[in-house]
Amino acid sequence: MDTEEKYMPRKEGHKRVLQKISKVIAIISIIVAIISALSLLTIDADDKVMRASMGALAFFCFTVGMVLNAIANTNLPNLKVGDDDGSK
Repeated sequence: MDTEEKYMPRKEGHKRVLQKISKVIAIISIIVAIISALSLLTIDADDKVMRASMGALAFFCFTVGMVLNAIANTNLPNLKVGDDDGSK
């Protein structure tokens, strides 16, 4: 196997297990962010602490979702140390 070919990014659709898990968690996190933002808009509470915590939850979940989505969509190269042919 050619060295250049060895370190090329993986083909589209060949994602690692942790990338698939991060994609699922990213989608769930964005859904939670949307729900908390909608509840922030619909709750007519005078409690400033409640509104601030809902806003912080919406912001945190949205940013976590964006970061995990970026991790899930990245094409990672093969980073294994050993060779495939067995020589060391």
